Amino acid sequence: MRDKLELTGMVLSSMVIGDYDKRLVILTKERGKITAFAKGARKPGSPYLGICEPFNCGTFTLLEGYDAYRLLGAEIREYFPEIKHDIDGICYGTYFCDVLEYLCVEGIGDVNVLNLLYVTLKALGKQEIPNHLVRRIFELKVLALDGEAMEVFSCVRCRKEEPKAFYLPGNGLLCGSCAIQIKNSYDLTESAIYTLQYILSAPMNRLYTFQVKDTVLEELDHVIGSYFEKHVPRKFNSLEILTSLS
Repeated sequence: MRDKLELTGMVLSSMVIGDYDKRLVILTKERGKITAFAKGARKPGSPYLGICEPFNCGTFTLLEGYDAYRLLGAEIREYFPEIKHDIDGICYGTYFCDVLEYLCVEGIGDVNVLNLLYVTLKALGKQEIPNHLVRRIFELKVLALDGEAMEVFSCVRCRKEEPKAFYLPGNGLLCGSCAIQIKNSYDLTESAIYTLQYILSAPMNRLYTFQVKDTVLEELDHVIGSYFEKHVPRKFNSLEILTSLS
């Protein structure tokens, strides 16, 4: 008989299978993204009713199969109710989960990615900074954790001078001299450059502790938005819904 496993994680998505079952995608600290089936989760009185919702975070008890897991139970420590009761929160939260479901690899755990999702959803719930800024911070940080960090601390061409402009083909910033020589660079203010540097260097618990002026947010929109689209060439339904609500 296979042993039971206890994995720490968060539900990224939940899908109805058949009449009564659910298929869950869970991001775990120990084994990365996994697929688990909750038998009878939609039956009245099922012990899985409150477990299978997206964003639920805790310890999941599972039985490992050949290509998936069977959910046996869970101790949920965080439900994020403030997000689930807000349509914008649901859309943004679903988008973040969709991105991680796309980027994360099954069987490879990464506590940093799980922590990023946790603090991001916390920031959504607190609403101390705009949701749109939360989105851009998440996108830049998650790409760094995925091995696609933007070069923001030195010129991607000469590596010597302080960066002054964004250059998408070079995946980073250019100094003033190099920006003059290369077409299609995008000049940035010092505030925008500092913000990019802060996002990539800040610890998780300090990631969502600042605000920016609208003009700086416009710069971040252009830089992070185009950079993210380049490295994540996928259309997410959750993002399209969010855009339609804006």
